[in-house]
Amino acid sequence: MNASQLPEWVSELARQYFAGRTALFILHGNVHDIVWYEDREFLLRDFLLQAVFRRRELVLTYNRATGLGYRDENTQKDIEALTRVYFERTVPPKAPSELFPFLHRYFLRRLAEGRKMALVVEFAETLTPAVGASLTSEERATLLYFLRWAQDPLFLRSDITVILLTESLSELHPKLISNPHVSAIRVPFPDEQVRTAFISALLTQKMPDLLSKIIPSPTVSSLAAAFGGLTLVQVQKLLAEVSESRSPWAETQLLERKKMLVEAQAGGLLEFMSTHLTLEAVAGHHAAKAYLRSVALALRAGHTSVIPMGFLITGPVGTGKTFLIRCFAGEIGIPMVQLKNFRSPWVGETEANLERLLALLEALAPIAVVIDEADTQLGGRDQEGDSGVSARVFGRLAHFMSDPQHRGRILWFLLTARPDLLPVDFKRQGRAEEHIPLFAPTTPEEKKEVVQALAQRLGLSAILLPEKGWEELPDFSGAEWEAILTRARFRAVIEAKDTPDWSDVTAVLEEFIPPTYPEEVAYMTYVAVLECTRRSLLPPMYQNLSREELFQRVERLRLHLR
Repeated sequence: MNASQLPEWVSELARQYFAGRTALFILHGNVHDIVWYEDREFLLRDFLLQAVFRRRELVLTYNRATGLGYRDENTQKDIEALTRVYFERTVPPKAPSELFPFLHRYFLRRLAEGRKMALVVEFAETLTPAVGASLTSEERATLLYFLRWAQDPLFLRSDITVILLTESLSELHPKLISNPHVSAIRVPFPDEQVRTAFISALLTQKMPDLLSKIIPSPTVSSLAAAFGGLTLVQVQKLLAEVSESRSPWAETQLLERKKMLVEAQAGGLLEFMSTHLTLEAVAGHHAAKAYLRSVALALRAGHTSVIPMGFLITGPVGTGKTFLIRCFAGEIGIPMVQLKNFRSPWVGETEANLERLLALLEALAPIAVVIDEADTQLGGRDQEGDSGVSARVFGRLAHFMSDPQHRGRILWFLLTARPDLLPVDFKRQGRAEEHIPLFAPTTPEEKKEVVQALAQRLGLSAILLPEKGWEELPDFSGAEWEAILTRARFRAVIEAKDTPDWSDVTAVLEEFIPPTYPEEVAYMTYVAVLECTRRSLLPPMYQNLSREELFQRVERLRLHLR
């Protein structure tokens, strides 16, 4: 075997095996993909049987649906011979309750003879699921066999390996995962080098005219870079779709199809956000934009080591937090995804969802990740009533966010109007390091700028805005001004006018009754000021307020809102 071509996870498997630490390994992650090795494609099971364990004499496979399988005829004949002894037939039982006691006796016999063996178990989560005390008697027995094989001294000193395959560790029973004699190794998504080799082989062997069917025609390396986050199976399907198409594909069409595949793979837990705008589209928030532009400049120059791990975007409702970050992602030219609610009522599924999402984010990097309403989405370390799920999710996500290898490659944006409800662990340095507050426009210049930008976005640029009188208008948020302009357009439609004018806006303002939660807005404003990590990001009216005064205002409002 050419070690230079072996996937890294195989090298880790070999290192741990030869250290004699365990005979049982769990391979998890991208286990349903193609393995590209020595210019050939294998299913993972076949790669283990034919490449990793090719020197073993007896190699078996098992999954609950098809029962026992064999790498070769010698292995099959050997199993059938012993099956006759115990069951008086040649076909071994399929059910784990009968098969695993038989396998255990078979292993003991052959190991005593010095035979070299391997067993690959597919869909291991169907045999020992993460269901706590509600395991069936069959599942408990299977779990015990796995644990015994992992730590039996005879197995450890003999040449035998048991491999369990599962997409997510969280779907396996915790006693199996936490046992010190069991080693879990993650099978990652294919990296750019593997994707390049795979695409090159596809072009040579099956799709010689493929590149000419994409406009503009890409290089193999640019295509491999664009397909980050896809499995080799998905790459193959997508390129086959392009190759069989009667008309050329635009590059944008190819990338949209990629996004659809990634979203489907994430099971609806992740959504790509449009990033075609830049910070030029954002009205107001000049200090925040200036700071974000400096971050974008550092990123484009490749200075990832100085980029914050994450950002906390705060401010009252309606101040444009999501829009600002979407425009920032367009500024730096990387994709942006929003994490959906990955929590599930089913045992183990919440952790499995998170595990799948984090692996996908690593494969998609560089990428910006948005968690809206972060105070409710992320939960807390001390949340009760869910058997410790929230604490485990909290710890896993917090650890992932602070991984220094992700600095400048995975940018986190936690958005919330209530940062005081967000656990400190997520807001500390090393995670969401920079806290950027956004506020409603208060100066006449800011108000005019915001209204003008919103009018253009809504197709109302024909409205002639007044030069004076802006200081007398309320300090509405951008969302409230958008509602006012929309009502002005409605008024114009009712009066059969082609487009509203400022008189329609004035009429709407006269009868507009803003929602009656000024205390809540004031509270959100002050906690945003308290969270801010840069004085230059604050409006002048807040820059010289003492922390003591701010705490007092927040406390008075908190007591009033109870």
